[in-house]
Amino acid sequence: LADDNKPIKYLRYAIGEIVLVVIGILIALQINNWNQNRIQLKQEQKILLSLKTDFIESKVRLLKSMGMQKDVVRKGSELIKIYEGKIPRPINDSITNFLLAGVNGFYRAELLTGAYDAFINAGNSEIIRNDKLIKMLAEYFSIVESGFEDQETSINLQNNMQTIIAPFGVELYYSPIKQNFFGLDKVKRPKEDMAIDFLFKQDAFFGNLIHRMIVEYIRYSIQEEMLVKIDEILLVLNNEIKTTE
Repeated sequence: LADDNKPIKYLRYAIGEIVLVVIGILIALQINNWNQNRIQLKQEQKILLSLKTDFIESKVRLLKSMGMQKDVVRKGSELIKIYEGKIPRPINDSITNFLLAGVNGFYRAELLTGAYDAFINAGNSEIIRNDKLIKMLAEYFSIVESGFEDQETSINLQNNMQTIIAPFGVELYYSPIKQNFFGLDKVKRPKEDMAIDFLFKQDAFFGNLIHRMIVEYIRYSIQEEMLVKIDEILLVLNNEIKTTE
């Protein structure tokens, strides 16, 4: 009878061993999953912080560029009002300033993409778990990469205007700022009035300028929209960073 019970004992022992091994494997898998999740959370936190840094800097650059570009539109528009007779012609130095800042002024913010590029190149989009954030990032950077400003048109219009006023270019751009920079005196140049009169007779020049101011205004408006997108993304990023801390 004792011999007959041995197989049962061995079976029970074997089943116990199997159960222990299975439990050990499950525990090991659980620990491994926990470690993997912890590593992924750290990776996600690192990416989120890098993205936040880039967006904060991009916002600073965008605000600075928009401030200068707004001045371009304002001074270019003032020059158009003078041409149209809506406001009196100011002193020559003011007109020269409008030319330098309004006609020749061009600003574009260089928005940062390094953190997002590193995230995409890593090939693991699942690191960021917030699908809404991933969609917002994709939409934002697709606009940045495709070019959200009609830069080429604006520059071509600038070149057209430079060609038109080339005969009096030196006189028109002779400003107190340049006089100080080159150490020249501030004596009025003989052809200065003639150059200003020439400028306001150039209909083609002001046709290009009006077109350019429209383009610059649109560029400014689009950058305002980009600024809103940056603020929205920063809000989501801050919430995600707090969640993963």
